[in-house]
This record gives sequence, C-alpha cells and structure tokens, in this order.
Amino acid sequence: MAFGGKGVARVDGKVFFVTDAVPGDVVDVEIVEDSGRYADARIAAFKTPSTLRGPSPCRFSDQCGGCQWLGIPYENQLAWKRQFVETALGRIGRFHGEVLVPVSGSGATIEYRNRIFLRGVFASDGSVSFGYFRRGSRDLIPVDRCAIARPAINDVLGRLGSARFHRPVNLRASTPYRMEIQEIPQQGGDAGAQVVITVYPPDPACRDLDAFVAGLRGLPGVFWAGFIKDLKDAPLVVFDEQGGIKYHTRPGQFQQVNVAHNRLVRSLVHEIVEGYKPARVLDLFCGSGNLSLGLCRDGRHVEGIEFSEAAIATARENVRINKITGALYLAGSSEKHLWKCAKKGEQFDLVIADPPREGMFKDLIPLQKIGARVIVYVSCDPATLARDVGALIRGGYALKSVRAFDFFPNTWHIETVVVLERDGLKADVP
Repeated sequence: MAFGGKGVARVDGKVFFVTDAVPGDVVDVEIVEDSGRYADARIAAFKTPSTLRGPSPCRFSDQCGGCQWLGIPYENQLAWKRQFVETALGRIGRFHGEVLVPVSGSGATIEYRNRIFLRGVFASDGSVSFGYFRRGSRDLIPVDRCAIARPAINDVLGRLGSARFHRPVNLRASTPYRMEIQEIPQQGGDAGAQVVITVYPPDPACRDLDAFVAGLRGLPGVFWAGFIKDLKDAPLVVFDEQGGIKYHTRPGQFQQVNVAHNRLVRSLVHEIVEGYKPARVLDLFCGSGNLSLGLCRDGRHVEGIEFSEAAIATARENVRINKITGALYLAGSSEKHLWKCAKKGEQFDLVIADPPREGMFKDLIPLQKIGARVIVYVSCDPATLARDVGALIRGGYALKSVRAFDFFPNTWHIETVVVLERDGLKADVP
C-alpha cells in the first residue's frame, strides 16, 4: 500500500500505483498518467478480489468517493498506516535511525465522524438529493446514511430524504451546493445530541436558498442552520469538555472530526508539555485553542497564532468562559509571527504546531531562529510531516518520539504526533 490509498503493483519492473487496490487484488487497470518508470492507474475490472475484502457496512461504498477501506480488516488498515509514517520519515525525512511508530486504533470504526460535507441538488418536485461525488467526478451519489457519520447526523439525513422544500426559481436543478452537518452535544446538558448545519450556496450573493435554510431550521434535531456568510451571528456551542475545560465552537469552524481520538491527542500533548515544564508555550495554527487552552496553569504563558479571525474570536471566547489566565490568542500568519518574535529576540521554551495538510515549510527558518527547546508537531499528512521533521533534524533537533492516531478508520488518512528536542536536552516525557 502507498499513502493516498493506492495499491502498489509491478509489471516487468515498472511500478503502478493503482487507486483503491489493496494487496492481493488481481485487476485489469486503465493508465491515468504514465511517468516513465511508474504510472498512476485505476481499476477497470476485477479478475480476483483480494481475500482481505469482506462485506462492507455501507451500501454506497462501491460508488461513493469517501471511504476506501470499508470491509478491510482493521488490523491491516493500522499496519498500512504505520507503514505510511515510517516510510515517509525514512524516504522523505531522510531519517537514518530506526523508527517504530505505535498506532492508537479508534474504538469505533464506523459512526465516529462528527462532521460531514455533502452536496445537494434540487429536483423539480421540491425534494433534495444529498450525497457525495463519485471519486474523480462530479456525479452525485445520493445517500440517506453515511456509515462513518455519527447517529445524530444520520437521523437528520433520514429526515431530509422525505422532506419537501420550496424549489428556488433561479437555481437550476442540476446546480450543486455544499452543506456541512456537524454533531454537537445537546446544549444545556440534557441527554442526546443535535446538529448544526452550514449551507454554502453556489454564489455567495445567492438568496435562492433562503426558504430551504428556513425549512432546515424546523427539522427535529437541528439546533441551528444558516449560510456560511451568517457565521458571525451563529451561536457559540459546546462541542467537547475535558479536564475542566469546555471547548466551544461555531458552525462552519474547523474542529477535529473524531472527538474521542482528539481527546487522546490533547491528553498526550498536555502530558508532553508538563514533562518539560515550559514557562512559555507558542501554539502555531492554534484554531480555537483545541490543544493549548488547558495548558494555562502555574503561571505559564501560552500564546496562540491562527490565520482565521473567526477561530481566534472563538478561542478568546473560550478563554473568557473558562476564566483562563495567561493566554493570548492572536489572528495572523504563523510565518510572520515567528519572524516578528525572532527579530525581537522573543523566546519560547516549547512550540506546538498543528498545521494544515501542506505543512509548515515556510515557517521552519523563523521557527528555528526562536530557539525553542522542544517542538511538538501534530500532522495529518506523513509526507509533509517527514519533510519538515527532516529539515528540523538537520537544523539541530533530535527526534524524541513518534506516535500515530487513527482519527479516520476505513480511509488512508492518519494523524501523527512527533516530539523534537534540542540535542542534549533531557526530560521525563512519554
């Protein structure tokens, strides 16, 4: 298996990366792109399916472009993901020592995802089809249940399938729009869960979906529904609670989709930080404070930087509501903030970095200039993680530990936490 969910095959010495193939598949393939020594391909027909393939818990998995490994034994999935991280650190990061990466599997392999993105299209009778695009196309696969989505989301999906709305006159029936459904705990502490729904119209100025959004608000189980442009007025809601901290968010804002595993990573990061006992912590790409809100104790200064002004506004609300002292959350570019700190000679003992998929390559030079003793790097992409970690090692850091967390069962995605420290530094950390 190769990262990206492609099976690796060799024919007459040439390597083929076959989308959605797994070890043991015998397939006819269609070449998508030929690069000489290797080629990208897709499955044209199965000759003999792999013995790893079992029944899928989702009736849409052979059409939908979302999950790649439904029906594949979970122990194989974890082994492949471990291989992805270890191989990336060796080949891309050029790390020459032995790296053994423990992987924490998810307690739930279905119904774990608390946030999904759907596409919707109107039919002439006012019904709406919701679903996902077929992989590599814009063909909509209607779904009334997503196997990896939380039950509260599927409850709403079931109601949407039988609902009728006023069809927008100016919106062509074939025009798709995006819709995000996120599960939140019942607000106010009662049992049960609700959802918030954010609608992304085809055009930001489009008003043709107003009646549709109003109809969504009336569905049972929907706490709030609105447009992406309405998020400033969207309610602040609790999405998680851990260690005495209530973590709030707003509809449409990024949060991790696997709450249980996010708690594990948050706990690990806190354990690592407490092992080093830093006085000053910098949280890069901090979002709304997911990893750093609980670190403000014993006089410690925590500073977070995040490009999204909306996320920083939520982080500040989290500080206020939880009565946290010693925290400063700022909106802006992490790269510019690091250069500013470096030029001012501002020092941080420990840096937490949780960048988007593209990593933080532009941030590495100013990051090294501020001279942090420890860097805790959280990544959702082994390739960019390995690239950045390799550069930091060559810049004077040592690889202390690597752990992977399977936030995304039945897909090829994997989350990784790496600890880097200045050579010679000793601390009691996991």
